[in-house]
Amino acid sequence: MSYELNSCEIHNCIKILLRNFWICKKCSIESLENGRKEDKTEVEKNILLIKINNAQIPLDLKNKDLNNFIINDDEDEKRVDRAKRYMKQLIEKKTHLNLMITGPTGVGKSHIAVGILKYCYELKYFRNSVCYSTSFGLANKVIATWSNPDRNEEDVLKEYTEIDLLVIDDLGYDDSGKKAEIINKIIYRRHENQKSTIITSNLKANQVLEYMDSRTCSRFLSHLYSDIQIDTEDFRLKQM
Repeated sequence: MSYELNSCEIHNCIKILLRNFWICKKCSIESLENGRKEDKTEVEKNILLIKINNAQIPLDLKNKDLNNFIINDDEDEKRVDRAKRYMKQLIEKKTHLNLMITGPTGVGKSHIAVGILKYCYELKYFRNSVCYSTSFGLANKVIATWSNPDRNEEDVLKEYTEIDLLVIDDLGYDDSGKKAEIINKIIYRRHENQKSTIITSNLKANQVLEYMDSRTCSRFLSHLYSDIQIDTEDFRLKQM
């Protein structure tokens, strides 16, 4: 058999005979390594999907991320950039930072908030616990324990005050009175536990701060990274 048939054109080395096949040892090693990398990528992708599901992101927001947020102008581009810089600041400073996203209905506040949750996974940060909840849904989970002997209010409060990064969506919607007191308590405790909180609201920034009691507001502001204000038209109305 000629030298050409027994040599590897890629690595320019002699092949070896293995079970009636001539193979290049270096090609075999590279093939195994590439296979391991593909397997690892697939495993990481599946773990990411599980973690996103565990983050309690609602069905209509499951496919939202910062990469598919519709950019209409320079201001939209700045908002997405600020959202990414928020996550990078969390990593760099290694401390808790809060974010407030305000604007009318249908302008993409929840989209950006959920996009940040997913972006933190891309950066391999907060890989243990991130979570999404509407403000009124969060309050209702606590209230539900009041009539359930098998569920303790403190257990729910502890769960949501120890999560690394929590999105509280739609603050100010159907969460007045006792519900507002519960949300204030959660935000306050999250500060005490040095956990980061993202708030979205249809209220204006000053109204969001008025929603909070003075102690909670002071603590939330002390670690506020930015207030992203979105004042564009409701994208749902644009589609009509």
